[in-house]
Amino acid sequence: MLKSRRLAYDGRGNAVAKSEEELPSAVDALGGFSRGLYAEKWAPFVKELAVIVARGRDNVISCYPVVETIHRDNICHIVKAPANVKWKIRERATEVAFNAVNSLEGAGVFAVELFLTGDGQILLNEVAPRPHNSGHHTIEACYTSQFEQHLRAVVGLPLGDPSMKTPAAIMYNILGEEEGELGFRLASQLIKRALTIPGATVHWYDKPEMRKQRKMGHITIVGTSLGNIESNLATIVERNKFDDKTAVAPNVGIIMGSDSDLPVMKSAAEVLEMFGVSHEVRIVSAHRTPELMFSYASSAHDRGVKVIIAGAGGAAHLPGMVAALTPLPVIGVPVRASSLDGLDSLLSIVQMPRGVPVATVAINNATNAGLLAVRMLGVANENLLSRMSQYQEDQKESVLIKGDKLEKDGWESYLQNT
Repeated sequence: MLKSRRLAYDGRGNAVAKSEEELPSAVDALGGFSRGLYAEKWAPFVKELAVIVARGRDNVISCYPVVETIHRDNICHIVKAPANVKWKIRERATEVAFNAVNSLEGAGVFAVELFLTGDGQILLNEVAPRPHNSGHHTIEACYTSQFEQHLRAVVGLPLGDPSMKTPAAIMYNILGEEEGELGFRLASQLIKRALTIPGATVHWYDKPEMRKQRKMGHITIVGTSLGNIESNLATIVERNKFDDKTAVAPNVGIIMGSDSDLPVMKSAAEVLEMFGVSHEVRIVSAHRTPELMFSYASSAHDRGVKVIIAGAGGAAHLPGMVAALTPLPVIGVPVRASSLDGLDSLLSIVQMPRGVPVATVAINNATNAGLLAVRMLGVANENLLSRMSQYQEDQKESVLIKGDKLEKDGWESYLQNT
């Protein structure tokens, strides 16, 4: 990769030479050696990552969550936050970014651009000493935006909290599609579609001249998961019809090995509907459709699912297999089969090896599985927590009413009229 020392941004000032024979044309493309060029070994990356790093005048350093940047024609096109990479990769990327900024001087915000290679290495690409395109999502997605953080840093105020206040966010650059008036009309149509999407915010830079590939603004979408946000982004960019049903990611996935389990598992769905929790119901067999089970369990987190309720009878392998494939909590429901009265299912689910936890309820008690899922979600949802408290209060009131009736009418009359 040949680069110009000056005036290089948004793909300008870069030229790739894939062989020695291509070097002269690459040098010419950058304006010749007089421009002041330097060469870097080509990095065989699989993803481009970035970390916004702030340093105060007191040399305190604070790092934002690692993001993935997707480029088109060497221009930043999409930023996904947080980056969909393993935790160790995030830690390593943050470490490299911290060390890079720590080796420099100056107070303010720095954008550290990184390469992730196929063997898991993190390579330092560039450091931009300023608020950056890879940090625009922080306006809506983080407790302290990169712009506020920059001001805090340069004037000597304490740095703010860089963590995300929403589970996921995507920033989409509005690039000029055509020159002049036609380009403005196309951008206007894109903005109108964006304004129909929940969680979408439009930023228009009000540049007077429209040019192809020029950054004219950006759209940030926040939501419960990257998968859900990507579907909403497709609605904006690909002109797909917005469907408010599919736009809401299911918080709970109810799965079972066979439709014969449905009469039991429907109780979990009824509980979730009562509490207003979005959910999906699927048949996913560990034995008959193992590929489907693998796909479902592996993708559930990315689609925004937060809890999985898995019902199974007999050998009851489904809950444990799913728990081994997902970082999400799994609640196993032992379903009573034709033999052993469901005891085999219960013992199979509870006898999971260390490191693969599965929560378990009583045989055929999908109701409790649904209630447990609501309580899990309620940890981070005050509305659900309040509704669960009300549910408990209603249960208490129901028992007290029945107790009063029994005491007043006597047990014979109570049984006759119940």
